[in-house]
Amino acid sequence: MFENIRTKFADLLKGWKKNNKAASAEQVEAESTFEQLKRQSGGNINRPLTRAENRLTHKGKFALDPITRKLTPEGKTARLKYRLNWVIIWLILGIVITWGILLFL
Repeated sequence: MFENIRTKFADLLKGWKKNNKAASAEQVEAESTFEQLKRQSGGNINRPLTRAENRLTHKGKFALDPITRKLTPEGKTARLKYRLNWVIIWLILGIVITWGILLFL
């Protein structure tokens, strides 16, 4: 009795997975990226920045693509320069403090 239930359930599950995968693949092929973003955002592409996007662009300092809502190549370059400059400043400050401690102790 349990074998029949188990096999029927397994067959049902396999059929559902095949149908589910086929539908999502057809849907992805039919929609472009712009249409997917438009559908997910409720049709408003010019919505305000989300918290994650605001942090990524450092409060709008770095260029963001309005359609994909990701950093442009120029924005990525500017963000990398900004971060590397801060790392260099902290390293120099650490070196100066270390030399100060070593010389005066």
